[in-house]
Amino acid sequence: MTQPPQPPPRPPHEPPEGEPPRDTPPGFGPPEAGGGFGPPVPPAEGAGTRTPAPGPPPAGPGTPPLPATGFGPPPPSPAPPAPAYGTPQAAPPQPAYGTPHPGPAQAGGQAAYGYPHPAPPYATAPYTQQGHGAGQPPTGPGKRRPGPVFWMISATVLVIALIVGGGVWYANSGTDETPVAKDKDDKKDKDGKGGSGTDDPTVGPAKEKAPADPAARQLFSVPMIYTGANSRIYEVPGSWLTGKVYAKTGLSEINGYDAVAGNRVWNLRLPGPVCAASGFQSEEGLTAVLHKSVRPTRDEGGQCDKITVFDLRTGKALWTKGVGSGQGSAVFTEVTVGGGTVAAGGSRGGYGWDLRSGDQVWSPKPGDECYDVGYQGGSGGLAVIRKCTINTDQDQLFVQKLDPKDGSVSAEYKMPPGIDFAHILSVSPLVVGADVNEAAEDGSGVSDFFSIDGSTGKLRARWPADAKTYGVSCEATAVSGCVDFAVGGDRLYLPTEKHQGKTQGYSSTNEIVVFDLATGKLTGQRLDAGEDWELRPLRMDGPRLLAYRAGPYDKGTQVVSVDTKTMKSEVLLNTPADERSGETVQEFQSEFSDTLFGDGRLYLGASMPEEEKKPVGPDEAIPYLALSFGTTR
Repeated sequence: MTQPPQPPPRPPHEPPEGEPPRDTPPGFGPPEAGGGFGPPVPPAEGAGTRTPAPGPPPAGPGTPPLPATGFGPPPPSPAPPAPAYGTPQAAPPQPAYGTPHPGPAQAGGQAAYGYPHPAPPYATAPYTQQGHGAGQPPTGPGKRRPGPVFWMISATVLVIALIVGGGVWYANSGTDETPVAKDKDDKKDKDGKGGSGTDDPTVGPAKEKAPADPAARQLFSVPMIYTGANSRIYEVPGSWLTGKVYAKTGLSEINGYDAVAGNRVWNLRLPGPVCAASGFQSEEGLTAVLHKSVRPTRDEGGQCDKITVFDLRTGKALWTKGVGSGQGSAVFTEVTVGGGTVAAGGSRGGYGWDLRSGDQVWSPKPGDECYDVGYQGGSGGLAVIRKCTINTDQDQLFVQKLDPKDGSVSAEYKMPPGIDFAHILSVSPLVVGADVNEAAEDGSGVSDFFSIDGSTGKLRARWPADAKTYGVSCEATAVSGCVDFAVGGDRLYLPTEKHQGKTQGYSSTNEIVVFDLATGKLTGQRLDAGEDWELRPLRMDGPRLLAYRAGPYDKGTQVVSVDTKTMKSEVLLNTPADERSGETVQEFQSEFSDTLFGDGRLYLGASMPEEEKKPVGPDEAIPYLALSFGTTR
């Protein structure tokens, strides 16, 4: 039997040789070339296991400082009165899962918003799809598409899910967005995905506190990358936050900036552009990127065949590895960090390396008809989507929880037949999304969610997601590429799609709703964005939920902290409300951006900057590669 072809990677674009490279000064030289790999390990029985290997040691500290840019004084623009916001609604009892239930009707007999419309029953079948860091990054390249809506159904029984409950609203990439790794002396912070809110960091108190005045000022900005007259769209995935450094990818480099002042404190040059980045980092601030081994030319794009691990505090590269060389080298599509191990999936299956030493932990087995498509990491460890060839027309997917130290399988769940791709939203608790029979339709990549017991591999709950109601989004083939969600306290927090508000005309709004991972049912809790505002989850902060609340250009944008029991919220930060600031911030409110929040500061980074464009009018948005805001504490 033959192994099905792996979907081709989505290589980022890079300016050809000879074009102006970047706006920032040079720094470190390219990382040292890494070593090779030991012989592959003999295959095991079943869907497949991997091979044991070494353990870890620590990394080093340090960082130094430069000036930042900002908006000029924008002309004041008249601010219309703020719309009514956060009106609670009565919560009718929720029916048992699998039981049809008529939703309340609006004028004309149409179901009220939030009550799924009748949909045909589904059968198990294929899936396609990526997610906003943060991760998360998102993390990793690839276009993200509009998110889905939930319809609760079962084989031939329609399930009408009630989205009810009053409430107010609410951090990689994933993505976003997740616990910020402090520097050396902070032992409690775990790996965190910017923009994606993965893992279950609900132990201990919330760390983000509301300031006396949430009004924020711009801290610093990073200039947009301009490459001359033939400017194109380039992918620069990856941004990270530690207690002292904000790091952002550029063209064939990564730069570290003082998290408050914005001056560049380190620069890591790479031999080629970054293709994908881990949204997670270790407690010591170590993370990994996938990049090309050379800068592409006009005729050749180059392959994403190298992994580099570096220290976010110092910008020092610890090691660079690849598999094979030249035309025989392995091509990778995504990379993640978890449990002291770096794992990368691609066209030749998956590989694992020790995070600190770079020693190989596992590799694909020769002749194995199963292979690791991709991994999800974080403080919960590692999980993998493994694909096995059943016949020439059918593949079987397995979700496996791994021991990061040797790649052995600790728990396994066999996905329903006919699903081509699946995405791991969270490792602990283990949550997976998939597009069954391509039912998502909108390209968001998720039609169904699966909650899996990470210790036994047994299915806890499965529930369908209607693309017209819910807004989570996943990259088409990426295992770790989902954004705009948060997982914590055995709950999944999802945004609904934008819909008509209470005011006629162009008014729009949305909500964040909550699913119980044990049952797959809505809990009845809801967080309303308010008229002309939009909410999306960022990450968990202890038992609280952090969310991004995007407002009209003349109202600013907020980060809010939500009590997940009462759904009461408080504002942690509010960006300036002038027109130019509002327009500029809105440039980052797409699926091609990373959003990070930590220590009371907001960081916005472009992962796929638009073609070169410079502002013309005094109120037009200023194109930045990254932008930061903070409050006075």
